[in-house]
Amino acid sequence: IKLKEIYQLLESVTDKCEDVANLIEGIILENA
Repeated sequence: IKLKEIYQLLESVTDKCEDVANLIEGIILENA
């Protein structure tokens, strides 16, 4: 695995975590 591939993998994981965080935040706000 090249360093660039690791960077791209981390970037996609970070994007997914951000999506999940936004989803959870939306659910919390709806139920507040």
